[in-house]
Amino acid sequence: MVSALALVSTLGLALVSAPASAANCAAIAKSAATAKGPELVDAFAKLAACDKSLAENEYKTFMKNATDTDTLHGLSMAALEANVWNPVWKQLEFLDYGVRDKVTVRIGEECSSNEKVVTFLTSSYLALRDIEFQRWEKAFQNCDNEALDKWMVTQVESPPKKMFDEKYNGVVSTYVKKKRAAALPSLTKGAIQAADGGPYDALLAQMDEAVAAELGGEVKPEDQKALETALIEVASSVDAEKARAVADRLANAGAGDAAAKLLPRIYPDRLQDSGGFLYGAAAVESGECKGEKTAVLHVAEVAEPGKRWLIMADVESAMKTIKPKLKKCDGTGGDWPVATTPEPVKSAKDIDGWVEQLEKQWAEKGYTVSVKAEKGVALN
Repeated sequence: MVSALALVSTLGLALVSAPASAANCAAIAKSAATAKGPELVDAFAKLAACDKSLAENEYKTFMKNATDTDTLHGLSMAALEANVWNPVWKQLEFLDYGVRDKVTVRIGEECSSNEKVVTFLTSSYLALRDIEFQRWEKAFQNCDNEALDKWMVTQVESPPKKMFDEKYNGVVSTYVKKKRAAALPSLTKGAIQAADGGPYDALLAQMDEAVAAELGGEVKPEDQKALETALIEVASSVDAEKARAVADRLANAGAGDAAAKLLPRIYPDRLQDSGGFLYGAAAVESGECKGEKTAVLHVAEVAEPGKRWLIMADVESAMKTIKPKLKKCDGTGGDWPVATTPEPVKSAKDIDGWVEQLEKQWAEKGYTVSVKAEKGVALN
């Protein structure tokens, strides 16, 4: 049993030693004003061991005296090892871009031998604001660690339920820069999840970016094929409206054949008994006849077997073979403008409604308009 006298003695020693310890920590902090290089890093490590809270408060003072990249890197790692993370996360705000990149790259490179760096980086996703998190992009890119890669995959495949999230987009963008075409499987899963109120369009854009050619180069054929396969998988798992966004991207990328494969998915109610699709086309012949502006809409039904996402090129050439109707009229020479229904129609009745809109447009231009039904066009 401890005597009362011993308790008093122990308490007295504590009261004497506590101010001495605080004074010692303050003295270490003061050394930041004159220490340089490795001495500065060592001083901070001692301060963090002496008083972690004081070390966090004084980090910026130490940082200002770290006048070269090696010292700043050493200081960052000393703080990171001591779990003084907040000032390290936020120090990038006070560094110019060149120094910032060097610091983040080197910290990222520590990943392969220091698991604490992985935890430091992944924790930043929740701890930092959007812009603060984005400043650490190069650390993520240069972190060669399986655990970090798995963490990034989990984030990419679990998009938030909102159309735009800057921090999530930052993770996705960084993952794409790091993995390139190898990111497509996770982007595919993420896009399917994001179709229900998430950043769906942003993920589709990142799928394009994953296979984008290097400056002055061309997309690798195998990467293009992988992208098409991934996009078709997305389109096969989302609603018709979202699938159309995929088809448009494929078509814009020159993959019209791949886009056409999605027609039954996008327009299941417009698939004809023949297995193809029906469109309307109109070639407009116009001129001035006996002083009156006159236009004839040469209208034809177009049967398309489901091989094309865009039909205009093939339809236009077919419509140019139609015989003119206006005779002895001025201004009828040249190519006739051709229009098609913007998408497949269910039946010929839908073409009639579209033609009525064309008639109205030309009438508003001051033309007397008539419609002539032409022989249907069958595309192979």
